[in-house]
Amino acid sequence: MKLKFVVYLCALLTAMQAAAGAESFAAPDFVLKSTGGENIRLSEYRGQIVMLSFWASWCGDCRSQLEDFAELRARYRDSGFEVLAVSLDTRIDQAAETAATLGIEYPVLHDAGGLVGREYDVDTMPFVVLIDREGAVRQVLEGYRRNRADEFFDHVRDLLRE
Repeated sequence: MKLKFVVYLCALLTAMQAAAGAESFAAPDFVLKSTGGENIRLSEYRGQIVMLSFWASWCGDCRSQLEDFAELRARYRDSGFEVLAVSLDTRIDQAAETAATLGIEYPVLHDAGGLVGREYDVDTMPFVVLIDREGAVRQVLEGYRRNRADEFFDHVRDLLRE
């Protein structure tokens, strides 16, 4: 009985320390041109859960992720969730063509010079940043495999429940 209590207490203290160390920070605001021609500002989505997906047309895992995120957006858009796909391709027509080929209906933005990517410390692709309703970065997820889709879905559901 004492051993169970000690194990429980250790687990509780570890969880409390992890929660205390898991600080969120304000997502850097930006304005980028979308493939549709309009300028999109991140702060316009305040009040929603936002998933920033940094990608490029030459990245196979990115393409898979964009398709899976279309399903995620369709499922949770009415609950206050949006996906913003930030292309790091050098030309906007590359991003537009890939998005059209994949049938992506959510906003596809073009970060031509990679400035926004540098602000978010994107060093691999795909690279995902989850932002809460108050505009704070809550999760950064690097890489993607189709078998990890549920992990991304779980993070979004957790934020939507808050």
